[in-house]
Amino acid sequence: MFEPADRLGGVLRTEHIGGQPMDLGAEAFVLRRPEMPALLAELGLSDRQLASTGARPLIYSQQRLHPLPPQTVVGIPSSAGSMAGLVDDATLARIDAEAARPFTWQVGSDPAVADLVADRFGDQVVARSVDPLLSGVYAGSAATIGLRAAAPSVAAALDRGATSVTDAVRQALPPGSGGRCSARSTSSRMPGRAVRRSRTGLCGGSRAGWVLRDETGGRWQADAVILAVPAPRLARLVDGIAPATGPL
Repeated sequence: MFEPADRLGGVLRTEHIGGQPMDLGAEAFVLRRPEMPALLAELGLSDRQLASTGARPLIYSQQRLHPLPPQTVVGIPSSAGSMAGLVDDATLARIDAEAARPFTWQVGSDPAVADLVADRFGDQVVARSVDPLLSGVYAGSAATIGLRAAAPSVAAALDRGATSVTDAVRQALPPGSGGRCSARSTSSRMPGRAVRRSRTGLCGGSRAGWVLRDETGGRWQADAVILAVPAPRLARLVDGIAPATGPL
């Protein structure tokens, strides 16, 4: 790894505010997906994983705050109980009966989240549970976001043959809490030989891989190179290799 700054992480860092650690950058990762825990384990950093405090977000609806519905995927319910207190009794009954209603799913289809949820559970679930989450995460609307973008695990469960939307959500729910986690600063755990405080440039590629040049003139052979840099810097780095990249 070549890093010109005095610390690893780029724009991602953790600082203490009011005595509490706060992520100043992208949000933490969700345990629903296995890739990040697997990566931490591969790097020997699993012991630096931090679980969330358990405090849950709130939804403001009908002039009061409601706990974020549990056992949902982007607000899509797995049972009527997950919506209790947020929607009316008629909607709860509709959720409860959803699994018994005829349901047809075409493998590979990608309906708008609002269309699917409103059809199966009613408009209240869209307005009070799904839209508040998607408008925050995707800065968009359930009416224009496809199920595969918003809830790929639910779409995958339907493709596998889930018999209803509530069944698909139950299959998509993560084991255990499924909470968010982050990791303590990892720079002190990275092997010293793996990090070089230096700017670098690409000399070119060949069948044998890539050659990088650091600011001291040293050359380094690599099988592959990942460039995690701002776009203007990327354009300069690859100008001699992919000149058409710059205007993009």
